Amino acid sequence: MKLVLVFADAAQLDVIRRRLHDLKAPGYSVLPVIEGEGRTGLHSGDRIHPGALAALFVVAEDDEATVLFEELTRRRDAAGDTITRLFLLPVERQA
Repeated sequence: MKLVLVFADAAQLDVIRRRLHDLKAPGYSVLPVIEGEGRTGLHSGDRIHPGALAALFVVAEDDEATVLFEELTRRRDAAGDTITRLFLLPVERQA
């Protein structure tokens, strides 16, 4: 199992949801407000304030997660999105 983790501008959530639907992702979860500061600046977590971040994640079988990660990355790059960050991480399955 692998985890596809996406940090994105909250305004891009609908775009990412459509991409996941188009790619037939097995499902996803969203953390709607992420606070922090980093390479892309300060993100206050205020959903009204421009630049608010959200996190979205998908847990899938290895091959499926890899395809999702690569295709989401390709589409992000094609759109010129410089904010969204994607990560592909191993998942230890819990009972």
